[in-house]
Amino acid sequence: MEGWTMTKMFDVRNSDAFRRLRETEKVAGSIFYNAPLYVPGVFQEPAYAQDLICGISGLDPADAEAVERRDVRDERHGAFLERLRSDDPPQVHVVLDESVLRRAPAGSAAMRHQIEHLIEVSHLPTVRIGVIPLEHGPHRGLAGTYELYDAADGSLVFFEGAEGDRILDGDRDRIALYRELTNSLMDAAASGEEARTLMAKLISG
Repeated sequence: MEGWTMTKMFDVRNSDAFRRLRETEKVAGSIFYNAPLYVPGVFQEPAYAQDLICGISGLDPADAEAVERRDVRDERHGAFLERLRSDDPPQVHVVLDESVLRRAPAGSAAMRHQIEHLIEVSHLPTVRIGVIPLEHGPHRGLAGTYELYDAADGSLVFFEGAEGDRILDGDRDRIALYRELTNSLMDAAASGEEARTLMAKLISG
């Protein structure tokens, strides 16, 4: 399929698409995450990540495939945080649907820690985390998760799903549609101190 690269579920560490994603994460100057279902992988804390992976896949935490995905997720998380705190961090925008922060796959302790981590990283100078409140109602971001990367050698859109991961690149018209959607979602989301206040209320009640 022209413009698309796909990976099989769990075939992540050695797949062409995943290697491409990791290389792009290292050099992209701007990254956007639309997250209507769960916290983006690069921001997932270990307890949240483990229970999310097992909850979605149905695997036991000790299963080799679950361990592999968790290890890859943790590795990606650590490398990305290191880049965010480097001398040349990317501009990062995240839009979460509020329902993401109310769904606790491992119980309140795991979600509390996850939200505290999101609040912490939102204070980094190049990170903006937005939340679309439930009272906003249905919005265009609910159609599905995606990540938009802009680098010197071009742009790509990454999709993570149960049937495998996909990368869209080389199709300017399609990528432009996701860029327009991105702008719409950023406009709809509460951000900055407003978003941090919303997140803090969810763990203080």
